[in-house]
Amino acid sequence: MFIPIRTDYRMTHKPWVNYALIAANVLIFMMGFNGANPAIDPWLLDPEEPTIQQFFTSVFLHGGWQHLLGNMLFLWIFGNALNDRFGHVAYLAFYLAGGVLAGVGYLLLSARAPVLGASGAISAVTGAYLVLFPRVRVLVLMIFYFITTLQVSSLLFVGLQVLYNVVMTLTGAGGGVAYTAHVSGYVFGIAMAAGLLALRVLPRDAMDLLNLFSQTRRRHRYQRMVSQGYSPFTGTGPSGRTEPVPRGGRWVSARQVESARPDTESARELGLRREISEACSRNDLPAAAKQYLQLVQIAEGAVLSRQNQLDVANHLMAVEQYPAAADAYERFLRHYTSYEHTADIHLMLGLLYGRYLHQYDRAEQLLQRAVEALRDPRKVEMARNELQAVRRRRNM
Repeated sequence: MFIPIRTDYRMTHKPWVNYALIAANVLIFMMGFNGANPAIDPWLLDPEEPTIQQFFTSVFLHGGWQHLLGNMLFLWIFGNALNDRFGHVAYLAFYLAGGVLAGVGYLLLSARAPVLGASGAISAVTGAYLVLFPRVRVLVLMIFYFITTLQVSSLLFVGLQVLYNVVMTLTGAGGGVAYTAHVSGYVFGIAMAAGLLALRVLPRDAMDLLNLFSQTRRRHRYQRMVSQGYSPFTGTGPSGRTEPVPRGGRWVSARQVESARPDTESARELGLRREISEACSRNDLPAAAKQYLQLVQIAEGAVLSRQNQLDVANHLMAVEQYPAAADAYERFLRHYTSYEHTADIHLMLGLLYGRYLHQYDRAEQLLQRAVEALRDPRKVEMARNELQAVRRRRNM
């Protein structure tokens, strides 16, 4: 069994609508409108005689405590972030539309008995979450023959949930669970979120699923160019000239003029790397940091040379761009694993996550490593004090 506990998404606004939806579901259940009360039958979504109001009322009804608590847990974990991203009115409209479309899918594909529950609407929420926040980390409680926790990306966690429901739908599994309603909700949520991003109704983000696909495509295109003779260091093709690779994959002769440089993401990445290196060499860290932030938006996993990456991360920390600084330090740790002062980076990151980003699990992990590896007594004392502070904040 896998139970999500929380994510590392940082809220910018209070998700009041999601709070209200959770409260409404719990209140309605506690007032006796639940599966134990036959008086709710007219409010269930009845496949024999469906009415318009049933598409809405059934979304706020649950069969029992397990049904209610499971749904509300997923709504709390994933709905808060979506409310924060969509805004209150748009999120409420999306949630209700997801519930209605899930009900329509159930009626069209596998209606067998009256159905109730918020699962379809919540599936729409998690489907949209998959598109908007695929790289957000989810802390999961894993219960089998033992109990432990692990962190996985929302792309993996939600993706497995979608796959499981699709398999259960295709195999005709039932057991009192409306899997087709879940799948219909997922399809609606994924399609709606992707459409809003593609149409720019929602602002694009460097971490959304569409950008993830674009980065993968650019990386494959870049690898193909290199395999055909393109030099990433000089910008030249097999002939030694600065010339682009056409889509057909064959090099063509062209005059070497400055304007002929390929206007591709790979070329822009190379240009940004050159500008960052030049800015760092003249100690212009504000300019280097500005170009670096552009670089990481177009190049997944981009890392500078060891000293430049560290200088840029330190500058971002100094100017209080804490999320960007934390990401720069994390990239440094992943790439330069043999760095002799790694414990200092652990201490710096622990301070960042604990004091400014409120990601206490990650802060505790890093500070514990710093305490174990640091040799300077003052730094060890600082790490220990901060570790205690992080544990107090987490338990508040």
